[in-house]
Amino acid sequence: MASFLLSILVFFLSALVLVPQGFAEYYLNPAYRPPQTEPPVHKPPHKEPPVHKPPHKDPPVNKPPQKEPPVHKPPRKEPPTHRHPPSEDNIHF
Repeated sequence: MASFLLSILVFFLSALVLVPQGFAEYYLNPAYRPPQTEPPVHKPPHKEPPVHKPPHKDPPVNKPPQKEPPVHKPPRKEPPTHRHPPSEDNIHF
């Protein structure tokens, strides 16, 4: 408990010593600066001419060749699979 009171006392005394020094520097008048001998020369802002940029073009894309739609062909007749021919067409009787 004694160390706690001692630390508070040291803190309070250091605050009393340091704070007025900070206030003293705060309320001082600003340092005197003599005026410049010549007024600054007004120069118009430097403008560079615009740079010509070509219009933006997309890079070429390799597209596959366009195939023409196939010509309509009649459907191929395939022989029936897994089915016996009708008996009328059977010549082996």
